[in-house]
Amino acid sequence: MLTFKNQKVLISGASSGIGYSVVYLLNSLGVYTVLLGRDKAKLEKSMSKLKFPENASIIVFDFLNAVSIKEELLKSVADSGAFSGFVHSAGVDSTKPYKLLKSNDFETLNKLNITAPFQVVKDLLHKSIFSQEGGSIVWLGSVMGSLGQKGKIAYTSSKAAVDGLVKSLALELAGKKIRVNSVAPGIVETPLTDDLFSKTTEEKIKTIEAMHPLGFGKPEDVANLIGFLLSDQSRWITGTTHFIDGGYHIQ
Repeated sequence: MLTFKNQKVLISGASSGIGYSVVYLLNSLGVYTVLLGRDKAKLEKSMSKLKFPENASIIVFDFLNAVSIKEELLKSVADSGAFSGFVHSAGVDSTKPYKLLKSNDFETLNKLNITAPFQVVKDLLHKSIFSQEGGSIVWLGSVMGSLGQKGKIAYTSSKAAVDGLVKSLALELAGKKIRVNSVAPGIVETPLTDDLFSKTTEEKIKTIEAMHPLGFGKPEDVANLIGFLLSDQSRWITGTTHFIDGGYHIQ
């Protein structure tokens, strides 16, 4: 079983999909989970479905509009102790051919995937907020960050940036015993994916699935890998991107 030296993790995108699966897994293992998202009602509903809702709390935060989360983090520390981990799972998809792309398409995705969560990390790493014993940070990247696909220029470029950020940040934080890694999923069956598939044909969906030798993934598949990267069992892993895509990237 996975073990955790320190047991308090902040998870963004926590109300659904991969983010919620991470919350559920960690909460089930006794980790204090702080659910981060922009919709308070959805966060409260998600928290109510946990095995141990008394061992969880929420912070309402909008990555596209909020500037700093430091005050909210300090309140959380006063209530339930220092943090030992962060998972950035919040995200959106974007499919536009280059002729329709505008600068704000890049700005939105870069802010959501890179700049805003990076500011959260800066606030989180304050000595009065993050455990002095170290911990783990996990970014949700994408297999598209190392491969290309038509109509995904803005999306793939922002996810590729995640890989570079993880490598450099891992080097800077190693001295503090803080590990930084990313996971790169293929297509995972989440509410976001369901919405995208509702706008395409059954034939197209089968074509996409055929590109994944092991088929589409489930949120819990990715959550299990993230849980490992947060745990003590991954103490010698940092600065890496871990593909979890049913074999998509090896074709």
